[in-house]
Amino acid sequence: MTNSGNLKFKGLAMLVGVFVLGTVTGISLDGLYRGRRAAAAPPLSLKENGEYFETLRHELALNPEQTTAVRGILDETRNEYKTVCSEVRPRYNVLRDRARTRMRALLNPDQQKRFDVIVTQESCNCPELQKQ
Repeated sequence: MTNSGNLKFKGLAMLVGVFVLGTVTGISLDGLYRGRRAAAAPPLSLKENGEYFETLRHELALNPEQTTAVRGILDETRNEYKTVCSEVRPRYNVLRDRARTRMRALLNPDQQKRFDVIVTQESCNCPELQKQ
């Protein structure tokens, strides 16, 4: 091989090497990104009526009959969850309030004021508590 041919071969090999390295790096970074994104996404829940149902309908390719039946089951189950929640909610509130009282007793007056703000914000952000 001549010096010119050897130089062209090395240049081509370097170009292919850079391309392969870029592809491997891109695939690796994409995998990391998707993995973190999936881990950060909250799991679907019956509380998100439309999103959960649409995911099932789409991913399972439900036919019209199945779609109607699944929607009915989800609605029925959601109502049963609400009944159980309303039965248990008073007990939950007692435990929550007792814990808050115990924590508040440990704090100085300035911390207590801040704690009260945090607790109020927490209560305002909880959809279940807003329904009471």
